[in-house]
Amino acid sequence: MSNSIQFLESYNQNVYLNILDYLYLNLSKVEGFLLDISTNNNFKKIDDLTLVYNKIFSQEKILPHVNFKIDKIYKSLYLRNPGTMDKGNSYFHLTLILKSDVILWLDNLYKNLVSRVIKFYKHLFSKIDNFFITLNSEQILKYQTILNNIKNEVEKFLTSNENREIIAKRKQLNEQYLSKIPFGGLFYTAHLNNIKSILELGILSHNIAHSKGVVNVDISIQQVNERRNRIEPTLGGNIHEFAPLYINPKNPMLYYLCANGQRENLILLKITPQILLTENVAFSDGNAAVRTTNFYKNIEDFNKLNWTVIKDNYWTNHPDGKRIKCSEVLVQEKIPIYYVTNIFTYNEATLEKILPMFPNHLGIQMNINKQLYF
Repeated sequence: MSNSIQFLESYNQNVYLNILDYLYLNLSKVEGFLLDISTNNNFKKIDDLTLVYNKIFSQEKILPHVNFKIDKIYKSLYLRNPGTMDKGNSYFHLTLILKSDVILWLDNLYKNLVSRVIKFYKHLFSKIDNFFITLNSEQILKYQTILNNIKNEVEKFLTSNENREIIAKRKQLNEQYLSKIPFGGLFYTAHLNNIKSILELGILSHNIAHSKGVVNVDISIQQVNERRNRIEPTLGGNIHEFAPLYINPKNPMLYYLCANGQRENLILLKITPQILLTENVAFSDGNAAVRTTNFYKNIEDFNKLNWTVIKDNYWTNHPDGKRIKCSEVLVQEKIPIYYVTNIFTYNEATLEKILPMFPNHLGIQMNINKQLYF
């Protein structure tokens, strides 16, 4: 089993981000010592520094991942006749290094952010233990950049969680409708090269995405897509003004793309079905490109869809099955990223290309699921 699969659960649970957040917040305690010395020449509490470090690095979230130890070591000049240890003949030695396989893998993925914060902790410890060690302005600027990066990622994560909690507290989709939906959610099919912009901007309608120039690879079938470029009275606008979601991702469109060799680059984004209860959302009883397709805005009309065909593995067994199987949910203009719950890839190679984009910071779970593909 490769590391990306072995440690995927820790990635999805934001173990690394939680450690970064914890270390970032506790730095203020250490910096307080440095400030007290540099501003007030107060060396009286310097022995308490070891207590602070022991408390920080003995927490349950840190212990499995960091090798931590503080020793007292004689200075080289006093090794022959050491005598009783004191501030004059000895100094503290801090061991602080990452140790678990999972944290080492994650640290490499995150360009060694935790390692660099750990290095900052070690430098501050040495600085306080021997105040005459120089912490120059260039070092301070470097560490401040690291800390700002951490703060930005943590804030992004907290904001995403807040938005997801708001969704969870809203009126929920009735179980009679929810139980009909295959795979427990709605799906958007995207090319790998478009994922970065989706994580930044959300899932945009055709018109908005193209006007912003963020469609790096267009996987739509041109002839079909042209038939979507029309005003639909029920929607109150052009179909291209709505971001499309499939009720069942294993449909003729995905089959066509997989059969034409695009499977490894196809990414399936799962969206919470609760989006059906938001404003400016509609759904259809078939492919929106086909003029015989009906559109609805009232959730009570969900029962009008042909669920036998939508849920069946094969659409060729049913009259008009190809159209019906592509039944859609249409969201006006944009689907905010916090409605996305999962990202699925066909294989590990594709998964590893998305991991460094950190969808986990947005509360999105990453997984491989070959069963969703053809």
